[in-house]
Amino acid sequence: MSSPSRFLPFAGLTLVLAIFLAGCGGHRPQRDTDSAPPLGPNGKPLPVLKAEGPFSNGQLVADVVLGRGWGKGGFKPAPIPGMPSKDDSSDDQNKPLSADTLDALRHRRAESPLPPVQLRLKLTNAATVPLQVEIIDFKSDLGDFAVEPDHFTIAPGTSSEPDPMISRLGVTSTEIPVTVSLRINGKNETHVLTLRPVAGEPPGPPSP
Repeated sequence: MSSPSRFLPFAGLTLVLAIFLAGCGGHRPQRDTDSAPPLGPNGKPLPVLKAEGPFSNGQLVADVVLGRGWGKGGFKPAPIPGMPSKDDSSDDQNKPLSADTLDALRHRRAESPLPPVQLRLKLTNAATVPLQVEIIDFKSDLGDFAVEPDHFTIAPGTSSEPDPMISRLGVTSTEIPVTVSLRINGKNETHVLTLRPVAGEPPGPPSP
């Protein structure tokens, strides 16, 4: 007969996964801070910040907009190394979590109470031929984002956007460098686009 203690590691791991998934997925209740406008470094409501830059000798234009986040959006947290997924085998799920994985899990759960801000990335094809674009990296002081979707085929004269990204790390400057790395038709290219206030635009969410 199997000993009941044999099932304790699996039960403990199931509880950890349930707590983690409850915090990262689904429709979570909106916090009180979600309705408060994000503040800039001067303590005043954060204005809309924008940045723009050409890639591939001007064939592609990247636009980044930062505004109020409303606590929603398409931010997908990067996977935690060592965390089993629902597709893992039962043997993998029975393995204890490492100390590094537990530390990363606690860090992910300790979400900042600051009002959220939303980052949007728009890619516009200024060429005369379709462009195959992969978003390799998108990071700043507001976070290192796992952008989804990260592959696009963009027809001439059209634009594509990944899901909006939400940050609660707080805005410490009205000039925020954003590192954008793209693979365009098989060639890698990286530029730093600096978000700056847009004159005449009140604080609020970026336009959809």
